[in-house]
Amino acid sequence: MIKIEKIQLNNFRFFTDDEENNTFEPNAKGMLLYGENGSGKSSLYKAFEFLATPTLSEEEFAKNVNIFKKDDTYLEFEFNNEETLKIDSDHLSLENDFDFISKLSIPRPIMDYKSLLKVSYSTQQEEKKNLYKFFENILSEYPIGQNKILKNLKEEEDENYFSVFEKILKDELFDEINIFLEQFEQHFKLTKISFNFGFHKVNLEIEYFDKKLEDYQNFLNEARLSALAMSIYFAIIKKQFNKLEEDSLKILVLDDLLISLDMNNRLSLIKILESEFSDFQIFFFTHEKALYDLINEKMNLKAYEIYVNKKDGYEVPFIKQSNSLMTQAIYQKETQNYGCSANILRQYTEKLLCDFLPKELILDRRCKVSNLDTLLKKAKNYEETKSIDKNQEIIDSFLKLRTFKRVLLNDASHYNSTEIYKSEVERTIETLINLDNILI
Repeated sequence: MIKIEKIQLNNFRFFTDDEENNTFEPNAKGMLLYGENGSGKSSLYKAFEFLATPTLSEEEFAKNVNIFKKDDTYLEFEFNNEETLKIDSDHLSLENDFDFISKLSIPRPIMDYKSLLKVSYSTQQEEKKNLYKFFENILSEYPIGQNKILKNLKEEEDENYFSVFEKILKDELFDEINIFLEQFEQHFKLTKISFNFGFHKVNLEIEYFDKKLEDYQNFLNEARLSALAMSIYFAIIKKQFNKLEEDSLKILVLDDLLISLDMNNRLSLIKILESEFSDFQIFFFTHEKALYDLINEKMNLKAYEIYVNKKDGYEVPFIKQSNSLMTQAIYQKETQNYGCSANILRQYTEKLLCDFLPKELILDRRCKVSNLDTLLKKAKNYEETKSIDKNQEIIDSFLKLRTFKRVLLNDASHYNSTEIYKSEVERTIETLINLDNILI
């Protein structure tokens, strides 16, 4: 399966020719990037837009040259099939060697928060949100057989255009959209897609707890509207990828999608990415540090942080590679620094418990985070008192961690004469990873 192994942005937008701070090396699963505002995150997003554009104009490329470093501007993508794609002023169209990339523009697997607004927000005073233009645009390159795409029918003024348009939405995408919606666990579903092509209208009909919504756009909260928009995009992206050749590059680029989503929705999205897009390389960008930390702990993506630095009188990016707490703990264990590994595991355990417990159970009477022993007791009791969905495996994991706390998680954080053994560290790591997988 073809994967991206290296991305270099040389004198492209915010990036310069400093290789230490213009190069990313994702792993097979993908890449996670935290970037503060103005640090270059949008430059990397633009690089993926260029990758998904078979032919760029000279004007579009010229607009993205670094104004302080105008010489030798290029994007370079290295792949695990030993191919290297270079995009510069002399190479603005894909050559025959890159068939595995050439159809990336069909699913256009690149989404940001503005993309979601095309589904969830309207400035017009409409009785119902009209999604005709949205679907016409996003489905324009939808494969329809005989080496044709949907927009070919429109360009040829074929009378079958609207019937094929409707068939794609009703027969190929309707059920897929609801499959994604169900995984967000928001208690609403798509019940009908209605068409009025004479007036260029496509409307959605939504049920919430089996109650029909006359105006879903104003009734559903922002989190549910985002879930709806993501479900539509994901259904279209996945369906279109399934129509491409098996050796096509499969990526999914997501930029600040979860601004309006609470923890449950964020965890739902992680589940969806890991189950529905397990064979994709995922590139996840965010400016929110808490979300970055969550994704870093839950998904096995190569993690980077990018900041603004100053050099030669102007701002440049500074790239820092990051590791999750669990990755750090495993590394320290492998290098036989068992005490250091145990200290990190204690931090990891506290974070896991704070994510698991409701906020009102985390703090003590002084409004400070409870100590580890108290958090473990509360977590065990919280799970035990659930009337439904109680999970004994979670309870057993908390009991194990209380044992590890006495022999490792607690003692390792203070000076003592007790020797920390490799097996104890390994058992703690195993328990935490297993518990984390259950809680996702």
